[in-house]
Amino acid sequence: MSHMIIEGIDTVYTPNTNKWKSTWHGLETVTEETEIAADGSNIPNVFNPIIEVPMNPQFPEDFAMDAETKSEIDNWKVICADCRNGLSGKIHPLHVPRSSYAIHDNRLLFDCMVGSANQVLGKNDYNLVTVGTLGGYSQFFMSIAIKGQDSFTVGNGDQWNKFFNLITSHNGLVASSFMLAFLRMVCMNTVMASINQADANGTKQNLRHSKESVAEITPELFEETLRNWIKSAEQYQKNLSALKNDSMNLDSFRAFSAGVFTEEKSDKISTTSFNRVTELESLFVRGKGNSGESRYDALNAWTEYFTSGNGAGKQSGAKKIARANFGRGNDWKNEAFRVLTNSEEFDTAMERGERLLHDRALLAKAN
Repeated sequence: MSHMIIEGIDTVYTPNTNKWKSTWHGLETVTEETEIAADGSNIPNVFNPIIEVPMNPQFPEDFAMDAETKSEIDNWKVICADCRNGLSGKIHPLHVPRSSYAIHDNRLLFDCMVGSANQVLGKNDYNLVTVGTLGGYSQFFMSIAIKGQDSFTVGNGDQWNKFFNLITSHNGLVASSFMLAFLRMVCMNTVMASINQADANGTKQNLRHSKESVAEITPELFEETLRNWIKSAEQYQKNLSALKNDSMNLDSFRAFSAGVFTEEKSDKISTTSFNRVTELESLFVRGKGNSGESRYDALNAWTEYFTSGNGAGKQSGAKKIARANFGRGNDWKNEAFRVLTNSEEFDTAMERGERLLHDRALLAKAN
């Protein structure tokens, strides 16, 4: 269940327009109106309160609670979604963090996102294209599309959409992250798939769930960051176009990948890294939308491998998404993008990769 929508608890809203209403494979709830209201009045099910409850464990009768144990228990609490007025009509336990953990309220985040969009873009110059909860109310997310700037093409018609995205979790999975994100439409699964590009283009901001962070969640913070991101987005789009025009064959891709997987002083490529290079080859040539001809195909191969391929691990659902978009898998995608767009780093990686692959081939032949 890659969509992570838990029936009877979660709702994912989309506006009643042909362009946006079918984002979630028929599992979305389409508003009656053509727009998701900026005041949230037509998406009520995503604003159920997230509450904290003191720990009250029931120990065996022969266990005597001492002061030390009580003090330790008091350092923890239970985070719950109070959906008594929502779809389920129940309270859902989500997380058991330490007492220093702070809730980032869905409504507060929504209002800050909308407020910043109003100030930077203008009230009539954006669309709320999806707002929802996932994983049994454990995550909240939303996507805003900028009118007139919500899509662009790379090369001969490879379409990308651009969103101002937010995601938070109430179960410790991820920090609250808001970003200007890019989604390559040829490999679209969910709107959340766009998150993996945000780190690479330098347009991602994280707020950890600390007590101090709540005061930082303001429309002013979101507004300032959005202004800077719109400027940097232009450079990211230029980088993608440049990668499309930079030719690369399969041998060069092998060397590049081997160079990225190894360090400057490496004298050999590990078996794990070599196997990854081999697995990446098919994605470079036959991955979604790829033809094995350019550095752009190389970037897409790495993105697919560490988002939905073998590089994303064997987990499923939320854990796989977290690993791909916030963990080591995301680090590898960002590193590939960095090397591909830096000529000096690219040349260094190519030289190292060619040398290490050559040495490995000689060793295999000798054995």
